[in-house]
Amino acid sequence: ARIISILILLFWGFFLFAHLFGGDSGASRPLNAGDYIGLTTMLVSLAGLVIAWKWEFAGGVMTLVAMAIGAVVNWRVLMCPIVLVPITAALFLASWWIRRAREARQAKEPAHG
Repeated sequence: ARIISILILLFWGFFLFAHLFGGDSGASRPLNAGDYIGLTTMLVSLAGLVIAWKWEFAGGVMTLVAMAIGAVVNWRVLMCPIVLVPITAALFLASWWIRRAREARQAKEPAHG
């Protein structure tokens, strides 16, 4: 999940950097409310991937909720390669679940010594 999230963040970071510091390229059309919602949910989902590095559950849920809202507004959010974002969030949640189950199992085992 961490490797995929790095690749996703680098990919989107490149486009954000190019947009902010690139040439004088304005929008090809006026942005509507759906565009702003889509951009906001994408930024929130990327922030969720960053948060998932420290807090896997919170970041994974944040990313999935943002992607779900984005999908309601525009179903194309779930097309490839953007579909890697919720898959990565699901991997963070799976990692959290496995770690939590292992810790619970270790807590139930009697201490050796």
